Amino acid sequence: MIDLGDLQKNLVKKYAEGNLGSVYLALYPEQTDPKKWGQELLAQVTRTSDHPDILWVERGEDEKDYKVESPGILALLKFLNYRAYELKKKFIMINDAHLMSVIVSNKLLKVFEELPENFCLFLFSPQDQGLLPTVESRAIKILLPKDLSSEDYDAPLQEFASAQELIANLKKSEHPEHDEKRFIEDSLIKTLKSANYKECSDALENLKHFETSSDFNNSKLSRLSLFFI
Repeated sequence: MIDLGDLQKNLVKKYAEGNLGSVYLALYPEQTDPKKWGQELLAQVTRTSDHPDILWVERGEDEKDYKVESPGILALLKFLNYRAYELKKKFIMINDAHLMSVIVSNKLLKVFEELPENFCLFLFSPQDQGLLPTVESRAIKILLPKDLSSEDYDAPLQEFASAQELIANLKKSEHPEHDEKRFIEDSLIKTLKSANYKECSDALENLKHFETSSDFNNSKLSRLSLFFI
């Protein structure tokens, strides 16, 4: 299994040199958003977000798994009939590949085996989920890195004595919007878990005022002070 510190740059280099593989099985840890990672990769190939040479295959809202008649699978099969419009490769990105049924996997097996030279296909699957052995054996396995911003987001929150202290910390933070949201969420969760009805009601009212004051461009210090009352 390939586990590179700078996986995206490595793949982009292979693309530029014409050495990109045909089928990749991209396994990802829980902290990583595979679609975000895929979009970042493609952004280094083209600045056009909705490029005709790129197809994202995703399940419909009411689909628990992929079926032969799924719109995403039908779009994939149609997409294979056309040559690349502009890019060196046409990209097919299959989200939740572990949710392809056995029938779908077997139907696509020939596609994976005989993918045209000007195509590159990514199968995104959680690290702890497997695909059919016959599918896995036809793909180059890569391990997506953990999303460090998500790790920071999951780290224990620091306690703050005042809104001024919180504001000072947010100014130093690499992810101020995440940290601010987490602070508010954490404050509400603690109140809802341990407080009585009145305190819960007051906390939700503070959240309502926080949202309203944002609309009126109140200072951040003024808005966050509500959570220290």
